[in-house]
Amino acid sequence: MIKVLFFGYIADQMGRRSLCLEGNQSLADVMKAVGCDASMPLLLAVNQEQVRDVDMIIQNGDEVAIMPPFSGG
Repeated sequence: MIKVLFFGYIADQMGRRSLCLEGNQSLADVMKAVGCDASMPLLLAVNQEQVRDVDMIIQNGDEVAIMPPFSGG
């Protein structure tokens, strides 16, 4: 299983902060499974490292974080 974490308005839209999915699928498939469009401006992290490659394979035991873009000063 993989753990998917949601932050900011995404957690509000999902109505939860996390969920578990089967692993061994692409990051794009994970995003589709949770209802996030890969074209949305999102920050993605796998195992606490920011990633951009939505074709990467997410393995069982991995953690995926889906976050809105940050801004501030």
